[in-house]
Amino acid sequence: MVKSVQVLLSSYNGEKYIAEQIDSLLAQTHPSVDIFIRDDGSSDNTKTILKTYLRHGNIKVLWGSNKGVIPSFFELLSKASDQADYVAFCDQDDYWKRDKIEAALRQLEHIPEDTPCLYCGRVELVNEKLEHVGMYPLRKKGPSFENAIIQNIATGCTIVMNQAARKKILEKVPQYKNVIMHDWWFYLVIAAFGKVIYDKESRMLYRQHGGNTVGADHTIIGRWIKRFKRYVKKREYGFITRQAQEFMKLYGEELDKEKKKTLFRFLESRKTFSRRLLYMITGNTHRQTWSEDVISRIVLLLNMV
Repeated sequence: MVKSVQVLLSSYNGEKYIAEQIDSLLAQTHPSVDIFIRDDGSSDNTKTILKTYLRHGNIKVLWGSNKGVIPSFFELLSKASDQADYVAFCDQDDYWKRDKIEAALRQLEHIPEDTPCLYCGRVELVNEKLEHVGMYPLRKKGPSFENAIIQNIATGCTIVMNQAARKKILEKVPQYKNVIMHDWWFYLVIAAFGKVIYDKESRMLYRQHGGNTVGADHTIIGRWIKRFKRYVKKREYGFITRQAQEFMKLYGEELDKEKKKTLFRFLESRKTFSRRLLYMITGNTHRQTWSEDVISRIVLLLNMV
C-alpha cells in the first residue's frame, strides 16, 4: 500500500521563487503527495501566484495573518491531515530533487508506526539560479539528545516525520518566544522521545540569496565569527538556555533518567562561572565536530548561549 505524505509550506512574500519550489513538489516521484500551504500574510504577489496552483486537486492554501515563521509552521502541523502517513516540511525558496520524498520514506518505512521518528538530511547549497556553490557540513556524529540541546542538525526543509512524531510534538506546544526555530524544537523533542534519522546524501537544493544566506562562510572560524557578531548585535545571550529551560519545563518529568540528568547538568552550569568552567571540561553535550565543540565550550564558558 502506498504511503501518503502531506507537505507543509509556510509562505511569506516569496513571489520570486515560490512557483519554482511548488513545481518541484508537484514533480516528486512518490505517487501520493498533498501540499498544504499557509500564507503568513504576504503583501507582495505571493497570494496571486498561490491562487494559480489551486487548480491542482492536491494543493490546499490557508490564508493567514502575519504571525512569524515559528507560529506559522506550528499551525500547519496542528492542522495537518490525521490521515497522512507522514508530514514533510518545506521552505518557499528552495528546490526539491524529484526523489526527495521517496528517499525519505525508504528510511522511515522500517520504523514502527508507534515510534516517533523524524528524518532529516544534508543539503546542497546553490545560488539564486540553482547553480551549485557547496555542501552543508556533514554531520558525522549523527543525531542525539546531547547534540540537540546545543545544536540543530535537522534543517527544517529536509524534515519528514511520521504521525507518532507529529502527535508527540503537539502534545505540549512551547512558548514561541523561547524557541529558537521550529525545526530545532522538533529535533529536540524527537531526539528525547523517539528516533532521528540523518541522511548523509543531499535530496534538495538550498537556495542562497539575500534573504536567507547561511553559506557565505564555509569554514568553522568564519561561521563562528558570524555567530559572535550576531550575539553582540542582537544581544541573543541565553537563547539556547531559554529553549532548554522551556523544554525542561514541558517535558522534564517525561525524560528518562540519563537524559534528564544531561539536561539538568547543562542548565545548572549556566548559573555561575565556576559551574560553567567545570561543565566546559566534563559536560556531555556536544556539537558535530571537535573544532566546533571547542569553540562551543568557550562560548558556553562566556555564558553566551
